[in-house]
Amino acid sequence: MAQKKKIVMIDDEPDLCRMVKENLEATGEFVVSTTTQPEEAFSFCQKEKPDLILLDLVMPKIRGDKINKMIKKDPQLKKVPVLIITGLGEMTYLKKKDKWRWLPNRPVVKERGDIIQEHDAARAAKAYGVEGYIVKPFTTQMLVEVIKEALARKEKSQAYKEKSQSVEEETKGFFG
Repeated sequence: MAQKKKIVMIDDEPDLCRMVKENLEATGEFVVSTTTQPEEAFSFCQKEKPDLILLDLVMPKIRGDKINKMIKKDPQLKKVPVLIITGLGEMTYLKKKDKWRWLPNRPVVKERGDIIQEHDAARAAKAYGVEGYIVKPFTTQMLVEVIKEALARKEKSQAYKEKSQSVEEETKGFFG
């Protein structure tokens, strides 16, 4: 039996943390630790040493993109995949302009600073420098698929790096 992957979830919504923890652990593939205190998120991740981090974007006191920047600068955490989970926006039809636009869906989102106006998950993930971007609400099946994809990419990248280092060691004496 494969070892369960350790996931840390950082979200200021305790009910969502509890639901995600219960649903992911029910699959038998994950162990989930959560915090609803964004100001403690970085030290929490350092202590937990996760395989993957689920990170809310819009939270009080410190935003998820700032936490992600701290994670990516830390030598022990920088290679841990981060998935942003957010309910910060939705597609809205602007009748006067006769077009659709991605807009914050709650007043609190507007109060917490600039957000990237991106409605494509892949482009939003790239813009925030994370491995995935999931919009609330989401299903457990969808979340598990995105988690597995991110972990598979990480493992593939590590295997490639190890293979490259092995080849480099083997050929060291051949080229001067």
